[in-house]
Amino acid sequence: MRDLLAGPRRPATIIASGPAASYLDIDGRLLAVVAPGGVRLPCALVLTAGSPMPTGRGAQVWVGEGAVAVGPVGMTRKIGVVRWFDPRVRVERYDDVAVARLARVVQTHAGGDPLLPAGAVDHLVAGLTNAAGPAEVVADLLGRGAGLTPAGDDLLAGALAALRAVRSPAADGLAAAIGALAPEGTTRLSAALLEAADEAAVVPQAEAVVLALASGPGRVERVALRLLDLGHTSGWHLAAGLAVGAAHALAVAAPGSVSGAAARPAVVTGAGGPAVPAAGSADPRGGGGA
Repeated sequence: MRDLLAGPRRPATIIASGPAASYLDIDGRLLAVVAPGGVRLPCALVLTAGSPMPTGRGAQVWVGEGAVAVGPVGMTRKIGVVRWFDPRVRVERYDDVAVARLARVVQTHAGGDPLLPAGAVDHLVAGLTNAAGPAEVVADLLGRGAGLTPAGDDLLAGALAALRAVRSPAADGLAAAIGALAPEGTTRLSAALLEAADEAAVVPQAEAVVLALASGPGRVERVALRLLDLGHTSGWHLAAGLAVGAAHALAVAAPGSVSGAAARPAVVTGAGGPAVPAAGSADPRGGGGA
């Protein structure tokens, strides 16, 4: 987003707006303008208190030169950039016990979306390990679910971000399959978030989980519960996708040397929700998050 905001001034179109956020189209790219205290999306400009929210279809909006400007020339209200943030997360590798801890937290707090196929997480696990590639599972999950970010997209975004965060070569096939279908297969916002996930760019709650997976199991439960609280079902599906992607990254990085289902993802089913990958059967460092 920095190139859009810091680049030359250009017109933008409001494609959706509400009290929590407005979504702008700038030459085919999406910028979310988020109210103070809202979720810091990786494609967002987060407003400070007192800043005007651009609203209403047909409103004149301009983006560039370090600001978003609302209103006709000579009568514009400017929203300037105070500071920049980088939503991308990078780690060297995942801790298999931490991945096991995340899988158990997700399974314990099982959620789901009735618009997703039965066993959606199990299907994603199988799709990532399918010799034919993940195209089929992406087609089955993309755009499935309610809201601006369908649950199937959240699952895919979590898995893709987890793989990209450790620079796993397994991300390439998943990214290609998503990139081929997302522009026409889901909402504009969700397509933008999937594009961000391909750069390991995620919301802060998901970033905290990725960092915890790399540092060991101590903080996993605490940060995972914060992610699960995000949205109606988005947090749960993002967390489940992160668990799948992290387990797969471990398996690809060290086939045959990773213990438990981090090497061969087993699947357990949470009551009332889709299946969740169990990335290990035991945690020798004890239960409970710090």
